[in-house]
Amino acid sequence: MTGFADGTATVEFFGVPGAGKSTIARRLAERLAATGRPVSEPTYELAHQVSSARRYLAKSGYAATGTVRHPRRALAAARAIAESGQPSSRTLVKTTFNWLYVAGVLESRTSGELQVLDQGLAQAAWSVGLGAERDRTTSLCELAVDALSRTGPSMVVVVDLAPETVRERLAGRADGDTRVSPTGDGHAVSEAFERKERVERSIADAIAGNPSVDLVHVDNESRTDLEDAVGVVLERLESEQRRS
Repeated sequence: MTGFADGTATVEFFGVPGAGKSTIARRLAERLAATGRPVSEPTYELAHQVSSARRYLAKSGYAATGTVRHPRRALAAARAIAESGQPSSRTLVKTTFNWLYVAGVLESRTSGELQVLDQGLAQAAWSVGLGAERDRTTSLCELAVDALSRTGPSMVVVVDLAPETVRERLAGRADGDTRVSPTGDGHAVSEAFERKERVERSIADAIAGNPSVDLVHVDNESRTDLEDAVGVVLERLESEQRRS
């Protein structure tokens, strides 16, 4: 990852539901803010700190802004998602809207700001592929890396853990708000991991030779892994800043 001299960067997290992306992202943002760095958490704030009505309006604003600024990119993404053969028109609209929203969030980053996304375009590509009839992962991941590189230095943090751990965490969720189910009511955990591996490979291929985007792996099997995972990302960011 290059071009980090002024502290500007985007860090987005990627992993299956229950991996702990939001928890790690939140802790990372807290640690960064404690050092005095300007940090934003747009996806976390919209998911956890505003009402449903405000969330929809804000997401719509991001989606509209990103589409207006880069209509060709937005059209290419919408076409790839449509070609994937989503299971219903509702899912097609939802996944397309989510992609455009996150793409708009990337465009909102200001100079000197470190943007932390608990879910980014890699996650959006995973969501599109889950239950799709046709695989458009390569195209979407290429679009994702292109968008990340065009907005400046970026990092995709892959959160790794065992399927058994995910099953336990999802079973303990009170709201059940996930497309992946440990009980068979939704997509299987095994399918979620298969899609993760596919997206991960495609992201790695798209990043190859692109010095402005970095790929980092962290583990989150237990509570003790949380601080270690945050430390890994902080160390990589600090290393890149020294190199710049």
